[in-house]
Amino acid sequence: MYMNRFLCLALCLVIPIAATNNFAGIGASNSIGGTSTYTCRTADQWNAFASNAKNSGFKSIRITGFDCNALDLASSAAAAVGIQVLAGIYASGGTIAASLTQINNDVQTFRTAYAKYGSGRYVGLTIGNEVNDSVDNIMAKVYDVRGYLGSVGVTTPVSTVHTWVNIRDNPALCGADFVGANAHAFYDGGRTSGQAGDFVFKTVVPALKAACPGKKIYITESGWPSRGGSNGVAVASLADERNALLNLNCACRDDRSISVYAFEYDDQDWKANDNERSFGISGKFNLLGDVFAPC
Repeated sequence: MYMNRFLCLALCLVIPIAATNNFAGIGASNSIGGTSTYTCRTADQWNAFASNAKNSGFKSIRITGFDCNALDLASSAAAAVGIQVLAGIYASGGTIAASLTQINNDVQTFRTAYAKYGSGRYVGLTIGNEVNDSVDNIMAKVYDVRGYLGSVGVTTPVSTVHTWVNIRDNPALCGADFVGANAHAFYDGGRTSGQAGDFVFKTVVPALKAACPGKKIYITESGWPSRGGSNGVAVASLADERNALLNLNCACRDDRSISVYAFEYDDQDWKANDNERSFGISGKFNLLGDVFAPC
């Protein structure tokens, strides 16, 4: 009996604890990574992204626009590996009014994809990503799209995405089906990479819960750049990006009610500066063997 206890203790001490991905999903641009010009992903590249996401433990992928036939290609790729899509309609004109025709066309594109891939494929649909417009204009379009889709039998939850500060200060932005908030500790300027998880779960989430009581919260973007200038105490480096992702992953483990999307799949060198270009994760880290180490 005592021998069995000692044997069990010895075995328990040497059994490794498996690494776990605690993020809900990961976002990707419609452009391939590593190019200085915006270049649409092909079907094969979407398939590779979805496969890599699934193999790394992500349960969902996020897109922020339907250009490049991205909704159909991403949905097909996700369906092939059994993961979901958080679909986003981008306001390409900059404001809601300037984007109305494009948004309405994209709503029809989503309706077609919903019929093709099924209701279970989509986590949600967002109208706009940090749109530079009034809260009233943004939410009027969100409610318009939600009402129309509901009238034709589409049950996907609908909302918008904005920065967490804008949502905190304008609770009307969380008036639809869920909260979609972008939250990057790097841009706070007062947090190091090792504080990225605490920033999201001890600063951002409590503020959103207070502003939007009872609403499901999606942190639709959170990550860290590997290049570019510092922002206060926030340093952009490969080591800091790894540290931030590790810290975020462990924080996600401690509150499963909040769904966090890692930002982003690969570096986007067409963007304006090195900070914005270098949030990509693919090719930099061994996620399950390193970044998603046991907490």
